[in-house]
Amino acid sequence: MRKSIDKLIAEIDRQQEQSDNIERFIGKVHKYFDLQELTPTILNDMVQRVYVHSTEKMNGKRTQQIDIYYDLVGFLPMSLFQAEARNGAA
Repeated sequence: MRKSIDKLIAEIDRQQEQSDNIERFIGKVHKYFDLQELTPTILNDMVQRVYVHSTEKMNGKRTQQIDIYYDLVGFLPMSLFQAEARNGAA
């Protein structure tokens, strides 16, 4: 029983930390909301790392996947942003 309680407490702590990180990330986004120019300082503040995959050819077109891992929240898939844009446009 004690082991289960410890696991639940650890999960609650992890969830709280994740929630705090999301709130801090949203604060950063608001800070740069009216961004006119992407500077190295802003990029270093917002982005943790970038993975550039090798190019592929699809339907006669070259494509290249780029994964951006944001500070505090990690990887956010492009499909998340595309779905948001579709929902906002409706």
